[in-house]
Amino acid sequence: MSLQTVALTMIMNPTALDRVYDSEFRVSADADALTLPEVINTVSDAIWSELDAEASGSFTARKPMISSLRRNLQREHAQRLIDLALPGGGYGASAKTVANLCAFKLRQINDKIAARLKDPSKLDPYTLAHLGEANVRITKALDAQYIYNANGLGGRGGIPPIFFHENQPQPKP
Repeated sequence: MSLQTVALTMIMNPTALDRVYDSEFRVSADADALTLPEVINTVSDAIWSELDAEASGSFTARKPMISSLRRNLQREHAQRLIDLALPGGGYGASAKTVANLCAFKLRQINDKIAARLKDPSKLDPYTLAHLGEANVRITKALDAQYIYNANGLGGRGGIPPIFFHENQPQPKP
């Protein structure tokens, strides 16, 4: 898991993505250059490849559709996409572009997950629990994009603090 996390950090770091975005403008349009969509799509498609493969055979807890190593990688990747998609997840000129691309990729992944969850009888318990949790987390994160900045609606976005104390008797004049 540590190696997977380090690799994802190197690839999906906001600074690294900002550099990829900057390089798109430094290279002429006729030349081949690595782009943000290529990075996000290539990494995501490789990590979630089980969702594109045809489910052949039967899966059990002893022979899961998605191994524990792959589930950990997918969980970490989904969290990285969520972090980058939410406001404040990045910085620099590329922040909004990265957020839009990551949100779009999360929707695509979630659609594939939902398609797999339509027939849970074809999934082992580990994969079913993993995909169910991923579906919930991604859905809530995508919804949070629209309510995240509730403070801008004119309040502080929460319950004001209330300090409780005992009423002290007031001295009589």
